[in-house]
Amino acid sequence: MNFERKKPLSDFGIAVKLELMKRNKSQNWLIGEICKINPTMCVDSSVLHRILTGQIRTGKVVEAIKTILNLED
Repeated sequence: MNFERKKPLSDFGIAVKLELMKRNKSQNWLIGEICKINPTMCVDSSVLHRILTGQIRTGKVVEAIKTILNLED
């Protein structure tokens, strides 16, 4: 059998997940909040996954997440 391994979360991804857990919020909630801030940069779960695993490290979506969750750099 071939087992595919998930990409591990980046430090930023861990911080995001922990903050969502503290607030009892889901990743779908976060996606909705990003879309509320700027409807032109609506994201889906695949983009959020790439951010949480460190494949995307900068950009407006990352900055929106930091703002929504009050995360430091």
